[in-house]
Amino acid sequence: MAAPQTGTNIALGTLYMILAALLLALGATSARFAAGGMNVFTLVFWSNLGMFILMCAWIFVRPPPGGLGTKRLPQHFLRSVFTTAALVTYFYALARIPFANAVILQSMGPLFVPVLALIVFRRLSDRYVWLGVLISFFGVAMIVQPGQPGQAGMSPGDAAAVLAALGGAAAALVIWSLSTTEPPVRQMFYFSLFALLLSAIPLVWIWDWAWIWNRAWDWDPPYAAQVIPILCVAAFTIIGQYFYAKAFAAAPGDKVNTWSYMTIVFAAIIGFVAWDEPILAMTAFGACLVVGGAHLATRERRLADHADSAGQTESGGQRNCGAATEAEKA
Repeated sequence: MAAPQTGTNIALGTLYMILAALLLALGATSARFAAGGMNVFTLVFWSNLGMFILMCAWIFVRPPPGGLGTKRLPQHFLRSVFTTAALVTYFYALARIPFANAVILQSMGPLFVPVLALIVFRRLSDRYVWLGVLISFFGVAMIVQPGQPGQAGMSPGDAAAVLAALGGAAAALVIWSLSTTEPPVRQMFYFSLFALLLSAIPLVWIWDWAWIWNRAWDWDPPYAAQVIPILCVAAFTIIGQYFYAKAFAAAPGDKVNTWSYMTIVFAAIIGFVAWDEPILAMTAFGACLVVGGAHLATRERRLADHADSAGQTESGGQRNCGAATEAEKA
């Protein structure tokens, strides 16, 4: 499969990805306020329902170019499957291994993007992408500071966190491919629709459905205090995913995706402001590595391309001078 031919405006793609990272960090913050006393799968369902309602309102006001008709419905569904699977496996890991270890393993997603791009798209990312992703990943490790695992080898929780990273990377590749033909709003509509349907499946086993025939209100609706945080989760997530899709449409996905690590940087800042969670010197240095690595993955390639084009211009000029000299001799 050929690599998706998206835009080449790396600066704009970087801006969109940073905005997406900030919005997704705010969505995670809202989820923390909404999660009290609510099952995780139930929270995911209500958040997805909120996303779908917001997207319906969005499309009613500003429908996407070409409407909602699409010839790539399987890819839209696949994107939602990968995202939902990544979320479920990540929650599984959080319940079974230390929090920091789960976060750092799940953060391997951008490392998998150039690998999957090579396998699926036959696109070999340049060395600046690989180096930048590695530097940013080490920065994430310094921010999260994972502890030492309690046993040798990989536990089921560790494997689940890695699968979450792989699922996120696979979803990123699908978004990259969809961005060649599908406007972001259309992508968000089908993502919210399929995510809602998929998140409803676990409720068959989680909710007490006896209220249907007993007329008892036992189906775990959100409390009044949770409604606003859930709506915030839905709003921040859907707008964040919108800018995520716009980033992939504006520039090659393997280059701008490294900036998604900024979600962890923003989360550390929000934790300091909202809950007085300390920002250590190592955390600040890790944040600098994240920014520096992401910048390297994008800016250095443009400099190299400029140098290559300058070299080609110079060699072309030399060939022209040589041709002129031969003409003079003749």
